[in-house]
Amino acid sequence: MSRKSVSPKIQADVLLKSRRRCCICYGLNRDTTIKQGQIAHLDHDSSNNSENNLAFLCFDHHDQYDSTTRQSKNFKKIEVLQFRGELITDITSAFSGLVSFGDATTLGIDIISGHYVRDGEFESADIKVQRLTDGKYHIDGLALWGKTREYGPNIGDLDFIAELINGDTIEYSWGHPGRESYKAIFKFENGKLTISEDNWVGMFGMNVCFQGQYHKAT
Repeated sequence: MSRKSVSPKIQADVLLKSRRRCCICYGLNRDTTIKQGQIAHLDHDSSNNSENNLAFLCFDHHDQYDSTTRQSKNFKKIEVLQFRGELITDITSAFSGLVSFGDATTLGIDIISGHYVRDGEFESADIKVQRLTDGKYHIDGLALWGKTREYGPNIGDLDFIAELINGDTIEYSWGHPGRESYKAIFKFENGKLTISEDNWVGMFGMNVCFQGQYHKAT
């Protein structure tokens, strides 16, 4: 199968999220040192350049992952995916924490916080995202349905604190007796927010939901 080059943007995303730490080194030994390495295709298909199929590995672990041996078990894809998730989550948390520069202390770089808006003719929603001093995020949201109704729109709101997962995702779930748990997944990418929901019917005002694509207003 012909090899296709990984696009510069996807290469940059993989390297930035891992900060050039090998996820197998981290998964096995919690080794957080910067490595010389390469971007590996987890399904061993060099034409599959989706970001989810890629991971930064040191040279030794890349060779080991791609090789076939009879005497020992090779690393499995599910292992490397788990290690990659752990590494990205912990790196994101560490680099979002307090950083000292001489006598000054500040939080690390934050590209998630802001005001996100979804607007339509009949419905709208806005989400405010704020990083807290412990690295977690406060989510405050308001959604409307039926903006032109005579007696006013139906309204729903969200207000919770959660951790960032894999550098770009926040998950929230809530349930009560007698109904399936509501779940929302917030995906941040390139200054935009996409929200998907499960079991939202009846969670808020009639027909109110938060799912959809948002642009970053501030």
